[in-house]
Amino acid sequence: MIALRASLVVAAGLVVAAAGASAQGPNLDDRPTGFLTEKTGGMPADSWSGTTLATAKRLVSALPAAPRSRALRDLQFDVMVSLLTPPAADGSPLPSLFARKVDRLAAMGEGESLNEMVRSAGDYDDPAVATTVTNAMMMAGERDGACAVADRHTLLEPFARRAQVACMLAKGDTDGALHAAAALRGSDPSLAALVEVAAGVRPPVAAPPGPADGPAMVLLYLAHLAPPTSLLSTTQPPLIRALVGQPALPMATRIDIAERGEALAIIEATRLADLYVDALRQGAPLPPAMERRARLVASARNAAKPQEIVDAVRAVYGETRGSPLFPTIARASAAALLNLPAKPAYADLAQEAIRGFLLLGDKQLAKAWTKLALQAAYNNARALNALDRLMPLIEIAGIDSAPKVVPEDINRWYEVVRQDDARAAALRGNVLLALFRGVGFDIAPRSTDLPETPPSGVGLVMPSAGVLQALQAAGAGHRRAEASLLACGAIGETPLTALHPAALAIIVRALRDAGEDRAARLFAIETAIAHGL
Repeated sequence: MIALRASLVVAAGLVVAAAGASAQGPNLDDRPTGFLTEKTGGMPADSWSGTTLATAKRLVSALPAAPRSRALRDLQFDVMVSLLTPPAADGSPLPSLFARKVDRLAAMGEGESLNEMVRSAGDYDDPAVATTVTNAMMMAGERDGACAVADRHTLLEPFARRAQVACMLAKGDTDGALHAAAALRGSDPSLAALVEVAAGVRPPVAAPPGPADGPAMVLLYLAHLAPPTSLLSTTQPPLIRALVGQPALPMATRIDIAERGEALAIIEATRLADLYVDALRQGAPLPPAMERRARLVASARNAAKPQEIVDAVRAVYGETRGSPLFPTIARASAAALLNLPAKPAYADLAQEAIRGFLLLGDKQLAKAWTKLALQAAYNNARALNALDRLMPLIEIAGIDSAPKVVPEDINRWYEVVRQDDARAAALRGNVLLALFRGVGFDIAPRSTDLPETPPSGVGLVMPSAGVLQALQAAGAGHRRAEASLLACGAIGETPLTALHPAALAIIVRALRDAGEDRAARLFAIETAIAHGL
């Protein structure tokens, strides 16, 4: 196999070069750029109101490629692609805000959405932007679209030559690709070797290392070669998406990467579910635990009759609750829940259904199933005790729009938490208190049994005071886009279970103050479930 022990530094250098060159391209910051409007799920057009252009540029450039929160990652994406009126020009240095959005969308692995944003802005004529779009789409497996951009627009060198050869081979022009590759044998031996293997004129042999960029991934796909093992543990979104789409990798490896990618909101839950089903259909060898997850999801997807759905969902939630992969498996099997009506006959599934809909952010269905669960629990102490495990999440999600929570109820819920896991109860209780206060419940200090501080000895991460102060100020000033990006930057790549509860409260409250109540509550629910609540 070709030893493409890829230089991620070289691959990243292509993006850096593109961003630098964008400084010389057209400045699109004098008009809105994006493709989502408020009516189609985007942010309000005035979401940058009150934020300076210099601040917007700085925040976009500092965004993490893969924030460890699905809710905040989606919020970050919304800021990038919504049709927002940019802040007024203020003499801040290039690159433009648009160029920085291009760079960040590529880093997030959003090749298709990046292409749509650039298409709507009409900016393919900037070679740096066209280069970034082509590379991002190739990494995302969108070979035809990537080659269409490469064929019609000028790209930066040396990427342009690599893309040209890969596109020739992808379109069946084997002779042209071999001729072009021969001319590059001295300057780009790795690419030349890959082309010759893909064309069938040489067996897989070792070659010098090359960049793990879009053209390399296209050629690996066409050559039916597995990418090097050095790439398989990556957390970089473009590479995760590229690796999941490489059929030469063992199915177990692709699923392992896809599970990691789904947890990071890089891979869609439906894509992961498709891989599970394909693996079972092919009889691919999987580790026992992975095979069990695949069968759980496949059963849920294939369930048609109500009782089949009930059994499948109960199996998914019963076997994965408490596992770090619970949210991932729950989302992958969510279609089954959506097909089950909230009827008394299915009341014994209400606990699972509520948790699932809270995780999916479907407030209306969560409310319907909560009503069903309360009716079923009436005069049933055991059912009411089980429901107490979910009531904190229901309150945090704002399902019943209660203006306050009663200390006696909070204490009862916390007692259930302590019964479930006494050792984890103190941290979970402090997280609950922080989230309650974050979503607006006025809970006086020491008025409940919930711990006011996290237990000592627990390694928790507190974002910098400057970032949190800026976030609070942006929230109070209703600077929606600014607060959203500050929240994403505050968590960065810190796991949700490692964030200090005090920071959680600040993030949730600031987002709600800025007008992002739904995202704030989704983040709160996501965090609570990550803690095992």
